[in-house]
Amino acid sequence: MKTIWFDRGHSVRNALALIRAGANGRVRLIASHPYADAAALAAADLALIEPITADGYRDWCLDMCRVHGVDLFVPGMRRDLIAGDAAAFAALGTRLALPAAPDMLDLLDDKWAFMDAVAAAGLPVPQAWLARGGDDVRRAVAALRGQGLGACVKPRRGVFGAGFWRLEDERPLIATLMDVDARTIGVEAFAQALDDGQAPDLLILEYLPGHETSVDMLADGGRVVSAVARRKERVGQWVESEGEAIDLAAATVQLFGLSGLINVQMIEDAAGQLRLIEVNTRMSGGCLNTVFAGVNLPWWHVALELGLAHADMVPRPRGRALVAAVPDAIRLDAPAPPFSAMIRDE
Repeated sequence: MKTIWFDRGHSVRNALALIRAGANGRVRLIASHPYADAAALAAADLALIEPITADGYRDWCLDMCRVHGVDLFVPGMRRDLIAGDAAAFAALGTRLALPAAPDMLDLLDDKWAFMDAVAAAGLPVPQAWLARGGDDVRRAVAALRGQGLGACVKPRRGVFGAGFWRLEDERPLIATLMDVDARTIGVEAFAQALDDGQAPDLLILEYLPGHETSVDMLADGGRVVSAVARRKERVGQWVESEGEAIDLAAATVQLFGLSGLINVQMIEDAAGQLRLIEVNTRMSGGCLNTVFAGVNLPWWHVALELGLAHADMVPRPRGRALVAAVPDAIRLDAPAPPFSAMIRDE
């Protein structure tokens, strides 16, 4: 039996559930998190409590791999602390699941560097400017307005859309404060907030008004093993197994030579042209939906990493389905079935 460890990361609970469904008892699953009430821990065979601080985290990980006989370690949010130590883990018999070398991972986390590299390769991206102060914002927005285009902003580094705002010429600050979920702010209010020079590097981007598509992919050295696209509607998502989005995502993965479970995001511009916005070198939150295309990507990812399968065994995605996520609940203080399984018709 192989042992797989996921430390604190994104969508770990979903990953563990899908891996367990595909493994048929062939693996032991370990999850770790700094907090004992994290939901992912309840989905694992063994739960570990991580150090809260980064100090000594690398050595703690090495020790846990040795003590628990970890065959595959899939690092998450603190991957940068150990990405350069694959050889040290290998000496313990642990394979470190990394989608690329540390310098490439850093480039992909840098949205400005990513867009520069993609544009240089001739792949479509929105127009973008790097902003370090209020005047940079004003100039970039003026350039976009001169083309009849909208503008938005997001941090140079970050996840989950944190720091994203759509920029409008006339929007009172009180309107923004009263409706933060609208993610819209006045250009001058935002620019003035940057005038003190304390803001991080930001990207001012052409606002893309069309549908967003997220492509979940299993890759090996830049070659696509399997890919499923999710075209996002108002509530649901169309899960699709072929099309332009998958072709564009495949070209992106090939450009950077990526491996493992990768997520490529793109949005349509006003003319309906897909434009790349970022690559996530990890499992996406919506990857769970790809099972409706007939392929369990998280399971096949770890199966290939561990040598339990080869690429030719991965099912070909098929069909098209409209899907949506639904809320669930679990009990943390004792074993219990999922909330959905506890509901009974009276």
